[in-house]
Amino acid sequence: MGKLFNRNFILYAAGRVVSLMGSGIQNVAIPLYILRTTGSGLAMGTFAFVQLLPRIIIMPIGGVIGDNFNRKKIMIIMDFLCGIISLILAMAAIDGYISLTVLFIGQIFLSAFASVFDSSTGAMLPEIIDNKNLLKGNSLLGSVNSATYIIGPIVGAALFGIFGIRIVLFINGVSFLISSLSEIFIEYSPQEKSQKLTVEKTKKDLVEGFNYLINAKGILPLIYFAAVANFFGMASITVILPYIFVEGIGFSDNQFGILQASIMIGIFTGNILLSVVSEKLNKKKIVVYGLTAQAGLFLVIGIFFYPWAVRTFGMGSFSLFAIFLILLIMFGIANAFINTSINTNLQLMIPNKVRARVLSAYSFSMQVVSPIGVFIAGIALELMEYYNLFMLCTLMIIIATGIFFKKAPEESYNPKNKEAEIR
Repeated sequence: MGKLFNRNFILYAAGRVVSLMGSGIQNVAIPLYILRTTGSGLAMGTFAFVQLLPRIIIMPIGGVIGDNFNRKKIMIIMDFLCGIISLILAMAAIDGYISLTVLFIGQIFLSAFASVFDSSTGAMLPEIIDNKNLLKGNSLLGSVNSATYIIGPIVGAALFGIFGIRIVLFINGVSFLISSLSEIFIEYSPQEKSQKLTVEKTKKDLVEGFNYLINAKGILPLIYFAAVANFFGMASITVILPYIFVEGIGFSDNQFGILQASIMIGIFTGNILLSVVSEKLNKKKIVVYGLTAQAGLFLVIGIFFYPWAVRTFGMGSFSLFAIFLILLIMFGIANAFINTSINTNLQLMIPNKVRARVLSAYSFSMQVVSPIGVFIAGIALELMEYYNLFMLCTLMIIIATGIFFKKAPEESYNPKNKEAEIR
C-alpha cells in the first residue's frame, strides 16, 4: 500500500470513471429534457429536490451500513442496482418521451443507492491508500472524476440533441453495470468482521456518528458554514444556472453542455494544482484562498446575468459564452481547493471503525437544507427575476464566508491527525 498507483487504487478509480461518465451524460440531459418539455423553473426545482432529498435522508444510515459491512460488496451492489434502475427508465421512455413522474421516482432510487455507495467508498479510500499519499490520492481521484464530468455533459448534450433521452438513460445504466464488474477485482479485507445490524445497534451507531461531530473541535464551524453555502449555492448551481443559461440567455444545448462541463474542467485543473502545491502551502491558506475566490466569482458571475450585461455582449453570443466559460472554470478550481482539502483532513482525523458513519453524519448535517433550497429556488424563479435571485444567493454566501473567517478556530482549517476517542 506504499505506492499510490497500486492495483486497488487503479481499479477503484476506473470503476468510478465509468459510472461517473454515464452519470455526467445523464445529469445534463435530464435538465435539458425537463426544460425543453416544460420550460418551467418549478419543474427543475422539483427534480433537484427529489434528486437531493433521498441522498441526504439515507446518508446517515449509509454510513452505519458502511461501518458494519464489507465496503467493497456495498460498492458493487449499489452500482449494480443503479444500473438496473437506469435501464428500467430507458425502457420506460417511449418515442423519446418519459413521464416526469416516472423520471422522478427513478431518480429517488438512484439517489438513495448513490448515497449508500458514497458513504462506503469515501470511508474505504484511506484503507487502500496510505496516509502520506491520501491528499495526493484524493486530488488525483478528484481530477479523474471531474474529467468524466467534463466529457459527460458535452457528450450528454450532443446525444440528447441527436437521439433523445432514452439513449442517454441506457448508456448510464450500462456504465453502472460495467463499474460494478470492475470493482469485483479490488483486493480488500475489511479490518473488522461484518456483524448483524439490529435496530438498536443502528440507533446506537447513528448517535455515535453525530456525537463525534459535536465533540470534535473545529468541525461544527465547517458544518454551519457549509449548511448556509449549500442552501444558497446548490440552488444557484443546480436550478438557477441551468434556467438562466437555457431560458434566460438562450444558449444552445451544446453550449449549455459545455458550460456545465466547465465547472468540472476547473475542478479537474484545481485538483491537479492542489496535488502540486499541497506540499508548498499550508492547509489553512489553501482553504482561505479557495473560499475567498469562490465567493468573489459568484459575485462576478451574477453581475453578468443582468439584462444590461446580456444586451452589451449579445443574447446567446459567443463572447458572453466565453466569459461564463472562463468564470466557471475558475469557480471549479476554487471549489477543488476547498472540498478536497477539507475531505482529506476529515478522512485523516476520523478513526477507521467509525469513519463511514461520521463522514455521513457530517455530509448530512451540512447538506440537509439543500433540498429545501433548490425547491424554494424553483418557486422563486416563478416569482422574481432570475438575475436578482442569483445575486441574493450570492450575497448570502459572501456573508457566510465572512462570518466563517471571523469565527472558525484553527482546527477548522488544519485539524489534528489522531485517532480521537468517541465521547
